[in-house]
Amino acid sequence: MKKSHLYLVGFVASLAMAGTATQAIADDEITRGQLMAASCKACHNAAGADQGVTDLTRLPAEVIASQMRAFRDGDRDATIMDRHAKGYTDEEIDAMAGYFSRF
Repeated sequence: MKKSHLYLVGFVASLAMAGTATQAIADDEITRGQLMAASCKACHNAAGADQGVTDLTRLPAEVIASQMRAFRDGDRDATIMDRHAKGYTDEEIDAMAGYFSRF
């Protein structure tokens, strides 16, 4: 097979795989909020409650969003959350809060 045909076959195959991956994400409805919230779950889950860490699945979205903004803007004292929150925009905070409020 000529090299140009081999490249074309590879290109078509990669497009087919990309379409399949995109459809899988759409089928499972993975949202931006869910992707960003994955790191939050490392601490903010039911197991963390024993150590004084809030289980975010028990809070309304408005509370999560307001507290994240307070951490980010320096209006609430923190040991760790102020550093995490500084990296998020209002849109990202709302997306994560919306994700957690679904539970």
